[in-house]
Amino acid sequence: MKKKKILFISSSRADYGVLRNLILETQKINKETYLLVTGSHLSSQFGNTIKEIQKDKIKKIIKKKILDKNFRDNRVSQYMAKSITTTSSVLKKKKPDVIVILGDRYELLGCAIAAMILRIPITHIHGGELTIGAFDDSIRHSITKLSHLHFPSHEKYRKRLVQLGENPKSIFNFGALGSHAISKLKFIKKIRIEKILKTKLKKKIILVTFHPVTLEKNMAKSHIRNLIKFLSTQNDSSIIFTSPNFDNESNTLKKEILDFVKKKSNVHFYHSLGSEIYHSLMKIAHLVIGNSSSGIVETPSFGIRTINIGNRQKGRIISNNIVNCDYSYKSICKAYLKLRKSFKKPSNPFLKKNTPKIIAKKILNFKFDIKKSFFDVKMK
Repeated sequence: MKKKKILFISSSRADYGVLRNLILETQKINKETYLLVTGSHLSSQFGNTIKEIQKDKIKKIIKKKILDKNFRDNRVSQYMAKSITTTSSVLKKKKPDVIVILGDRYELLGCAIAAMILRIPITHIHGGELTIGAFDDSIRHSITKLSHLHFPSHEKYRKRLVQLGENPKSIFNFGALGSHAISKLKFIKKIRIEKILKTKLKKKIILVTFHPVTLEKNMAKSHIRNLIKFLSTQNDSSIIFTSPNFDNESNTLKKEILDFVKKKSNVHFYHSLGSEIYHSLMKIAHLVIGNSSSGIVETPSFGIRTINIGNRQKGRIISNNIVNCDYSYKSICKAYLKLRKSFKKPSNPFLKKNTPKIIAKKILNFKFDIKKSFFDVKMK
């Protein structure tokens, strides 16, 4: 097996939680495996999640800041531009054979642009998906067109990459890394979680993650207030919020959430719980609610009742443990009632065996060619 200099890039707790096992598997078989840590990982406003990464056994970590000390959600374009220049300096110094990025964050598009200009091949994970309510959708497809090797999480997404003009020989569906990671997790017992969080949890737990819907301008406040109105009726539950992504209007969401926390003793907010605590809570949760991809990809593994709100995840494949609803209070209540009345434990459509190991070997063995051709689909 040929050795390569491989640079993984992570900009948030969300992508790192998914990439983690792949990075660890890759460094087992490839000495020159690096992780560039950037974005919200290095921000105190978002929990300094670099600390979680440093607990893992990743050997070669590079840290580069792109966010201001005080994140301002009206400066997303500037942060994206800084991502290009910062990543360029790292790539020029390290000269990797390939970079590996996951998902659809704007700062990762900056990383991909930098690699393209420097003629460095790109591997992209989780392409071909749809999130119609967010500009992440366009970013994801843009990264696809800049990339040379693809690992979608479902056959439907693989076919969509072909529709986008990517050569089928460069596209491999080995399942979702996040779904596989859950199958290997060591879960923490509830009593231990309570000690770590310094909080006594009720029998019922509601896990909430709600991000800005970036294509719906100035709507964050009304969106979150309807969700809060519903949650305020759940007095018999411990309600656990995790922080929204660092996007346009994320500060608006956070302010509304923190005001809610002050008013209700059963409501708690955490910048980042870390993967083990987060998934351990998900495992015992009565309900997962919000608009995070975690609710789509990961909850089927636990068979947890899940409400997906609004358009942020619109277009994704969903399992039968998930009910979609709009932003209105009435619609959220209706979705909850539906889940309470009839619920069947699902199978996870994204789960396959040995996903990290298979992807790691494919990256190492793949013959990259930066001169891409457009694959034309024959029209009937």
